[in-house]
Amino acid sequence: MLRISLEILKWENNEPEQAGAAPLARALAFKAPMAPAFTETLDDWITASTLPGSDGLYFLGTFERRITFYSQQVRAFRLIRALHERGILKANDTIAVVGGGAAGVTCALALGLLDYDVSLYDPAVEVLQLQSASPRLLHPHIYEWPALGSLDKSAGLPFLDWSQDTGKPIAKRLAADFHSYKAMLPKLIWQQEKRLKTLEKSGTEWRLTFTDGATRIVQKVFLAMGFGDERTVGAADTYDYWKERGVGTAAVEANPPVTYLVSGNGDGALTDILNLLIEGFEHVPFTEAFLGYFNQDVLRTTILKAYAGLAPEADLEPVFEQEVLSTFRERGILDRLVPQLRTDRLLTINSSGPLFSVGKAAQLNQSMVFAVLHAAKQKGVVVRRTSGKIKNVINHPDGLQPVGITLGGAAFADRFNHVILRHGPNKEERYQPAKEQFEEYERVSNARFAAKPELLYPPTLDAETYTVFFELWRQKLADGARRQQLAGQSAHEASTILISWDVATQTLVQRGKTTLEDLVIQGETAAAPIAVQLEVPPDKLDADDLIRLSKASGGKITLTPGASVQEAWKSKLPVAAVATAAASRYPYRVVGAISFSEHVDASLVRQLESKLVAAQMLGKCDTLGNIAPGVMAAVMATWADWRQTLDALPDLRRAFLAWLGNIGPVAAKPWSGDVTALERMAGALLLILATHLGEPLEPASVPRGNLRFDKNGQALGSAADTLDDGGLLTEWDMPEHWDVDALILSRSSEVAVTGPDDTILNAGDPGTGLDVARRTKPAIIRNDAHWRTALRTDLPGWIVAVQEEFRQWRERQDNDRNRVLI
Repeated sequence: MLRISLEILKWENNEPEQAGAAPLARALAFKAPMAPAFTETLDDWITASTLPGSDGLYFLGTFERRITFYSQQVRAFRLIRALHERGILKANDTIAVVGGGAAGVTCALALGLLDYDVSLYDPAVEVLQLQSASPRLLHPHIYEWPALGSLDKSAGLPFLDWSQDTGKPIAKRLAADFHSYKAMLPKLIWQQEKRLKTLEKSGTEWRLTFTDGATRIVQKVFLAMGFGDERTVGAADTYDYWKERGVGTAAVEANPPVTYLVSGNGDGALTDILNLLIEGFEHVPFTEAFLGYFNQDVLRTTILKAYAGLAPEADLEPVFEQEVLSTFRERGILDRLVPQLRTDRLLTINSSGPLFSVGKAAQLNQSMVFAVLHAAKQKGVVVRRTSGKIKNVINHPDGLQPVGITLGGAAFADRFNHVILRHGPNKEERYQPAKEQFEEYERVSNARFAAKPELLYPPTLDAETYTVFFELWRQKLADGARRQQLAGQSAHEASTILISWDVATQTLVQRGKTTLEDLVIQGETAAAPIAVQLEVPPDKLDADDLIRLSKASGGKITLTPGASVQEAWKSKLPVAAVATAAASRYPYRVVGAISFSEHVDASLVRQLESKLVAAQMLGKCDTLGNIAPGVMAAVMATWADWRQTLDALPDLRRAFLAWLGNIGPVAAKPWSGDVTALERMAGALLLILATHLGEPLEPASVPRGNLRFDKNGQALGSAADTLDDGGLLTEWDMPEHWDVDALILSRSSEVAVTGPDDTILNAGDPGTGLDVARRTKPAIIRNDAHWRTALRTDLPGWIVAVQEEFRQWRERQDNDRNRVLI
């Protein structure tokens, strides 16, 4: 079987007891479950890579966490940008980059794009030689689970970009890109077959000597030398991580059952355990299947809860047994894993500390191995657990014997077909040419990372750094057609919020320079138009209210469904343009709990206010005509008070605004977001506020209206000219049709309400309050000649007209009451 797995963080596999490794291993051990609040700066990136007293020397990712192909590329981008923008790199500097791996190649190209004189040195004849024939699968983000986007298959880099694949095609493609770009960068020189022998300080410069006798003096040196070969002891098997011969291949398994011992508790060891126990194991497909066993965010929240509050290097297994195992059993996870287990291998796992230790491996790997071991126990597959530091491995005719480990407290002397040590790379040997600087940098790093552990966290490429290098690449290296095609991409991504479903966390996520939360709060006041690109179906969010908000924004918010969900959105967004790509340089963020409907209402209030202000300035309203200055001034004073009330009570605001725009047979539909209705709605609001000057009103949520007055009186103020169901308002000519005590209608001058002599139609006890007269003909203030004349006369005249209308209504009430009581 061909072993396919992910790139492994080598350093994390070092056991704490190893000489010289313990302090840094402890410093590296802890990784908080969630991303830190700490925000790194350009200076932090520089500090983490430098050695005091050795100006001009930079280490790329030598002791940080998560040394993966992707993370090394990101470190190179960030460091070069920081040095350039801080002015530390000088125009006349000559620069040496030592190491033609992911970090070195990225570093050299970034320097070349910035027009520096740079040479890239490597012992191999080709860049990315280590991965050039590797069948191992590279994935850019999966080791960061449960972080958002950790199953995103795209690295998302400005150049030398790649997506999940095996090492060979990725290395081949990126090497071709490197040489293509190098040909267009005359100051970038590729120095193949150059192995560094010594690195020495020479005044303010650096002298590099190579094994072929060549020397070079430069002002700046970037060490991106890789991490050395896997540490081994005695006759233990040597499994080069990147080469095809690995754990569990067909050649190794000639005579099953085969006995294995795997030693270590980092990602390398855990991956080997999975590979030995699972039939046909491939890391990413297995991981995706495992995550798919859980509904929504169950696994992530369960694991985060288990990690919460644990100290660095704490033993996770007791916590997992108590808090995680029951979830795995209840959801049938172990039952799904049992059929996938192999029974033709006898596995022993050794670790000098806890097998599952906080910070020693990726949380997802620890979760999967924990589940697989319990599935093995359920099936009766024996997996032994030993402990201790392996001091030697002796080769006997009948197998390999590890020395120095125990089983259940007793010395363990069994022999194995294969002993696999995952104790990290021999980094000291790799950095031997710069031994003095390396040892001092390790000492400094121990103290530095202990004081500021945030610097250890795996890096992601920030949008600003991406943009710097993307624009350089587009302008200098992209061909003419491609350059033109990508001319507006940076601006487009900056003005787009990408909404998608994150399979890693089973949550709704967003990517954009502006957050969706900020955008919906701003609504029509946003500084610039933003496109919300929807890569999820409508049922994943409050689609109807989001569409209303888009309409309400007056073009500031546009909605564009992605091609994969176009059909799902067709009925709601029939004429929306379809987005052709789903890419963003901005980080993943969870879409928070947003009440789109509240922000639609807030936008409507703001826009109605702007219409009122315009009416005051002009002295007229399009729907009502000229308005006396005194009336308008009093209206605006009332509105200031009402707005405070409406803003403080979203439910009240929603009810008030719904009836303001629409009248339904039973209830009012909320505003559709149609900005062409604003003028008439503002007219209705103005008429309501003016009515308040003669008959004090207050916004209220009542069954058939939006206003209350005189303690028990209920009123309806609206700009509607038809009913929601298409009927005409003029057809409602009886008091019981309206079921309110007053009507304020700005668009229906022909509405007339009459009633029979006996307006108490419900029989029974008439009572003594205003409710007795609910079916009395209501007071009506409408947009007709009488009321328009009153509006443009003066404030006292208007007040008298309103008071008279309500006096007549009260008189009708009294008459009806007296008629019933007598």
